[in-house]
Amino acid sequence: MIPSAIKYRKSVRQSTTEHTRLTYLRLQERQVAPRRRKGTRHERPLTQAELLAEAKVTAEINLRSLENYERLEADKKRQVHMKRQCVGSVIRYHSVLMPLVSDVTLKEENVDVEGLDQDAQQNPGPHPPQALSQSDSSLIAPPSVVSTNTAAVNPSLPSGPAKCSRTYITFSDDESFQRFFPQSPPPRIPVQEICPVTHKPALYRDPITDIPYANVQAFRIIREAYKKYVAAHGLPCTGTATPADSTAKNLRQKIIIKQGM
Repeated sequence: MIPSAIKYRKSVRQSTTEHTRLTYLRLQERQVAPRRRKGTRHERPLTQAELLAEAKVTAEINLRSLENYERLEADKKRQVHMKRQCVGSVIRYHSVLMPLVSDVTLKEENVDVEGLDQDAQQNPGPHPPQALSQSDSSLIAPPSVVSTNTAAVNPSLPSGPAKCSRTYITFSDDESFQRFFPQSPPPRIPVQEICPVTHKPALYRDPITDIPYANVQAFRIIREAYKKYVAAHGLPCTGTATPADSTAKNLRQKIIIKQGM
């Protein structure tokens, strides 16, 4: 067994050495041998009939390509012209740049200075002209500085007109506008009650008699009348509020007021 294994190893080494030697020889031959040049390929010139046939095929291919391109362009234009219509209400926001409008307006007054000069020349006084007051001098003599250039005073301000941005919100229908900006009913202004004793606007209300009053004196008079009414007729019934009870209550108030008077 052992000699056969040694023999196999020797044969493997011999084959490897032989392959290496053959590879080295092939490399040497490749370096020594001249480089092979690829031969030029000579194509046969086409005849006129063959050229015409080839041009006909190319023209057919180009026509098919042109038709396909025109069809795609037509589909594209058709899609562009078809606008999507929004169904329902539309809210449009539109922002624009507008010149700033200020509420300051300067009024110029024209004073007839020539008429004043003629009157002074026709009626000269014996005394020398006195110094005019500040208001008269402002009317006759023109001011030293009429107007100032804001751009010269403050160079940081722009020389052109001021502008501002405005945004407009437009609703397509009134229902959407009412939904987003509901108009709540105006608050009910309470009726100003009058004190039956002083006949002035009532500021307070008696919790027992439910009669409005204006001051302490009226309150005392109402309570005195209420005590006299209770002493004469007894306490009023305190049940559920019904139309009859409200009528009796009004009648009771009238009686109390009459007794207070």
